[in-house]
Amino acid sequence: MKRERTEMAYPKTGAQLAFARAATALAAVGVGTVAIGSLAIGAMAIGRLAVKHFALKRGAIDRLVIHELEVGRLRVRELITDEKS
Repeated sequence: MKRERTEMAYPKTGAQLAFARAATALAAVGVGTVAIGSLAIGAMAIGRLAVKHFALKRGAIDRLVIHELEVGRLRVRELITDEKS
């Protein structure tokens, strides 16, 4: 009795390795992107909390020093001038 043999064709190992390396690289890029995004969101949340804490605690700035400022539009609510007697 003769058995029939079926030949199976497997992909070459080089193609499998190239696919695995490409998948690994894409996974690493995805993980890096998620990490950078979470850091940015965390920094933004911490900044907002700090601003809210400042606004709730004091709510006023006593002295502000700005070395260089460029403004396109400026609105002033109160003008304080020194009067000489």
